[in-house]
Amino acid sequence: MKREFQKREITSIPSIREDGGKRTIVGFIPYNSRSQYMGFYEYIMPTAFNKTLADQADVRALMNHDTSKLLGRVKNGSLKLESREDGLYIECQLPETSYADDAYNLIRDGLNTGLSFGFNIINEDYGIEDGVEVHYLREVKLEEVSFCVSFPAYEETNSVARNVRGINITDLEQTLEKEQFEEQDYSRIQNYIDQLRELLPQSEPAQKPENTEAAESTSAAEEREQFYSEILKELRKLKTN
Repeated sequence: MKREFQKREITSIPSIREDGGKRTIVGFIPYNSRSQYMGFYEYIMPTAFNKTLADQADVRALMNHDTSKLLGRVKNGSLKLESREDGLYIECQLPETSYADDAYNLIRDGLNTGLSFGFNIINEDYGIEDGVEVHYLREVKLEEVSFCVSFPAYEETNSVARNVRGINITDLEQTLEKEQFEEQDYSRIQNYIDQLRELLPQSEPAQKPENTEAAESTSAAEEREQFYSEILKELRKLKTN
């Protein structure tokens, strides 16, 4: 059966940089982030793009899904895709064309920051979450990524994932808004706490006598629990902001 070509918009805003006259757009597709309701919820799993990357598929970067406005492609190295723990990172070195100038300027000025990707589903699982059907994209064939998307393929997915420093704020807010946490919610919150901890400056531990090792271990555990407690308090404030 032929798989239907699908598109999704991601609301993590692309960034731009210029180095030695070379202009680059950088985008991000998050993993393990629950989409807005589309008749079902959807998660992009960390394995989703593995085969696309392993096959070195010639994925294209386009402007607003327009195949006549090619911004980059894997084949010539102008489009680089890298799967990391939190998502797929996209780097597109722009060509010297008028529409590439337009794309760069639109993102730079914050006028059009839509990011979308087109794919065919190869393997997905299904489940139920909060009484609603959930799709887990285990493997997809990534065909293209698009910058400067004026009209998303799914209007209701405008807020699929608001990411700040790789932290899915939208998913975090939705989790904290639940009246009662489930086991997977605690794991999700723990993951966000770990991500937040990585943003904190690291300091060298003070040297202490060997006979204080047990006390030090207990103190560290207490400090960690207190830290988690304070973070959770701050995160819950998101609901009222």
